[in-house]
Amino acid sequence: MQPALLNPVPAWKTVAREQFRSVGVALRREALVAAGFVGVLSVWIGYLGVNGFSDARVPFSPEAGLPVVLLALLAPMAVWKGEDPARRGYHRAMPVSHGTHAVTRSLSGLAWTLAAAVGFFAWLGTASALTGGPVDHGQGWLWIAPFTGVAVMYLLGSALTLVTAYPWRWMGGGVVAYMFLRMLRMADGTRPLSEAVDSVIWGRYGIATVVSGWSPMPGNHWMHDANASVWLLATWFWLAIAISVFLYSAYRQPER
Repeated sequence: MQPALLNPVPAWKTVAREQFRSVGVALRREALVAAGFVGVLSVWIGYLGVNGFSDARVPFSPEAGLPVVLLALLAPMAVWKGEDPARRGYHRAMPVSHGTHAVTRSLSGLAWTLAAAVGFFAWLGTASALTGGPVDHGQGWLWIAPFTGVAVMYLLGSALTLVTAYPWRWMGGGVVAYMFLRMLRMADGTRPLSEAVDSVIWGRYGIATVVSGWSPMPGNHWMHDANASVWLLATWFWLAIAISVFLYSAYRQPER
């Protein structure tokens, strides 16, 4: 008979459950801030409605979920706050591997972020019904796009957060660099690079298509259409990239 292990490796479900709980506790402050903002916004909408302003009519559409998609890129920084690569040495003492711990914690954050997106749309739908706002009765699959956008942006943000202690600097630097390219796009030397970056973001199979479901029409980038086939292809493409980059970052975190 083999002797019983003093510290047996817990089941994956147990690890996932504990990580889900701990991440929820860690995000409590951010959740309270978001709830407070929604509360203030609700009061403001109510004030406008009581005073007869037309702006009080809240529209209910998939595109209204864009703020949640953008916040999903920043959510990993809240999940890992206070735990930059130099402060993750305690992972080595965990009953699961370094990479598995990172994946489980990050996916717990994704679950909470998706729950927040559901809560946001629930509030938006309620506000729209109470104010008599317009409701988008278009193609039903477009309502999935914001949630796939949340997943893609969160995984990309997690990959960056796992490999650097200052992800916000890289994000801010990326925005500044993009704006700089936009300003210089008429220059012959930078135009190809600017067009390449634009195609990644705004192209027919770019990130914007994944988030919104709307893609530029061939031959006319000023016109957009909701094409389910294009959206599915773009979504699978970006999900594959996001998952691959995330897993690589989780299992190849820098040693500090």
